Amino acid sequence: STEKTYYGSALKRGLEQGMKQGRAQGLEQGRAEGRAEGLEQGRTEGLEQGRAEGMEQGRAEGLEQGRTEGLEQGRTEGLEQGRTEGRAEGRAEGIKETARKLKLMGLSAVDIQKATGLSEEEISRL
Repeated sequence: STEKTYYGSALKRGLEQGMKQGRAQGLEQGRAEGRAEGLEQGRTEGLEQGRAEGMEQGRAEGLEQGRTEGLEQGRTEGLEQGRTEGRAEGRAEGIKETARKLKLMGLSAVDIQKATGLSEEEISRL
């Protein structure tokens, strides 16, 4: 009977001690697994959020840079086109002015046509 009591008491203490140790180990293992899962999930969510924010920021920066470069290129091309058109208009005006002077000098329309390349109709309008 005494042996049974000691045995039962020892079994109970052993069970309690085992439960405590099991809880402590389970808690530690659970924390470690939880940390690992949390870290993985955090990395995944952070990566997704970082990509989304990076793409948004990249779009905004790309749009601004595109506007700036487009405006600069447009100005450059516009200036070049304006210069080209201005030169062409200036040449045409110079030719007409020369034709007027030749007409005032009494040259024939045929000679003025040969010298300037203007049509007979254009010369008659001067």
